[in-house]
Parts: sequence; structure tokens; C-alpha cells
Amino acid sequence: MSSEQDDKAFMKSFGGVMLLLTVSAIIIAALAVFASTFDPSPQQARIELERQRAEQRLLPVGEVRENGDAEPLVAEAEEEPDEADDDVVKTGSEVNQSACVACHGAGVMDAPVTGDEEAWGGLYEEKGLEELVYNAINGIGAMPARGGDSSLSDEEVENAVIYILEESGVEVDD
Repeated sequence: MSSEQDDKAFMKSFGGVMLLLTVSAIIIAALAVFASTFDPSPQQARIELERQRAEQRLLPVGEVRENGDAEPLVAEAEEEPDEADDDVVKTGSEVNQSACVACHGAGVMDAPVTGDEEAWGGLYEEKGLEELVYNAINGIGAMPARGGDSSLSDEEVENAVIYILEESGVEVDD
């Protein structure tokens, strides 16, 4: 009789442990789903943007004709830019948000942080606006050319440099 009671006690304990494990797994899964709904960090957003740009650069420009069609098949890009978009110049703030803030917002790889008047003031005095713009366009140290966005024009990069300098309290002489 004691063996039967031991078996019942074991089954009751085992059932309780299994129930506890199941409830714990459901809570953990719910927390994981909840945590994944948060906005990505600027670094994650930058990585995603770079991945999308790389995929776009790797799109084929055309296809080989095998069946004798009159015209070759041309691969279509996801969105073709409007001719009107070519005339629109991004502001320094827009360029900063899309390309610069990923590094200059947090000082990634010793990049001077936007708002650090001492760092930017020293660079401006040492190099001047022209050299700072040149370095931003062509890249310097760990900084990629045009902040990693090859679609930016020279004027847009210059706008971003001036914007960052002014946001850092540096008076820029145009």
C-alpha cells in the first residue's frame, strides 16, 4: 500500500512540475514576442539600411536572351527614382539623421560626437570647413566616404558637415 501512495505522490509532483514548466515556457515566449516589438536601435537600423543598399547594388542589370526575343529583358529596380528627385537637395539635418548619426551620435570608433563643442571646434580650427567637407566626401580613418551613403551629393555632405558643426556650437564662416 505504501508503494501505491508513493506512486500517487510521485505522479502528483511530476504533474505539478510539468505544469510549472509549461507555464514558464509560455511566459518566456510571451516576453520574447513583447521584446521583439521594440524599435530597433540606431545601430541595428544602420545595419539594416546597409544590408538593403547592398542588396540593391547586387540587383542584376539585365538578363540573357535565350529564346530570340526582339528586346532583352531588363531587370526592374524596386523603385525607379523620379527625375524630379534629382533636383531635391537634402538638408544637413536630413543627411545627419540618415547617415551621420549612426556614428557621430554615439562616438562610434572615436568619431567626434555631435554636440561636443571642444572636439568639433578643434577640428574646425585645425582643418577648416573645406578640409572637413573633403574628408566627409572621401572618408577618413574608419569613416566611409559620404558616411556610407554613396547617393549623397557633395552639396548634401557639405550641408551635413555645417549642420553638425553648428549643432556642436561652432560658428561656421561660409
